[in-house]
Amino acid sequence: MSASIIAILGMGLSLGFVHALDADHVMAVSALSSARRNSRHIFLRSLRYCGFWALGHGAVLMVAALLLFGLGLGLPVGLQRFAEQSVGLVLIAIGLLLLRQLRQEQLSLHRHNHGDVEHTHLVDHRRQAAHASLPGDSRAHFPALVGVLHGLAGSAPALALVPVASGMGGGWAVAYVAVFSLSVLLGMLAVGAGLGGLQRFLANRGTRLLLWFRRFLALSTVGFGAYWFAQAL
Repeated sequence: MSASIIAILGMGLSLGFVHALDADHVMAVSALSSARRNSRHIFLRSLRYCGFWALGHGAVLMVAALLLFGLGLGLPVGLQRFAEQSVGLVLIAIGLLLLRQLRQEQLSLHRHNHGDVEHTHLVDHRRQAAHASLPGDSRAHFPALVGVLHGLAGSAPALALVPVASGMGGGWAVAYVAVFSLSVLLGMLAVGAGLGGLQRFLANRGTRLLLWFRRFLALSTVGFGAYWFAQAL
């Protein structure tokens, strides 16, 4: 293995980690992995969602690399442009869905009797069902689809396929894409750990702090998605 190949693979490692921290990536996985009060599952949920996103992102890049180096085909420019616009729309949808979820989680009065004593207190009717669904949440696979969309859009294909311009052989070029994608996965797991730790910290300090954080996250995601869509037109 020559020094130039080592240098290019090292570049892929560093670029992948930095690419994982792009604002649209972080915004998407943050809103998707936003959890409620069950601090026991918040950290693992964030890691799982970020991991699924990175797997989807890496899968589409590997397919693009195999098409390019195996069949001499590339991703259509129109598809990448469509994916760019779709990223903005998906961010808006994720933010709106989070706002809808927050509204549905409103507390309501519950009245019951203990013998001759009547009690009235606040109960979240969806709490038990939501908590039970966290470990096996069927939506955990949705981040992978968002990752695929991000892989098709923006700078990811250009960054991952830099070896085309360097004259590397097809095998080493695919290895570069694999290293890049692995580094993206490590970067997203770092994002997930930080996000999960922050949400768990807020949850342990009180549900109101976590609620306001989730509201800010939802509104920010909608706003950023609108900006992204407008820039992609």
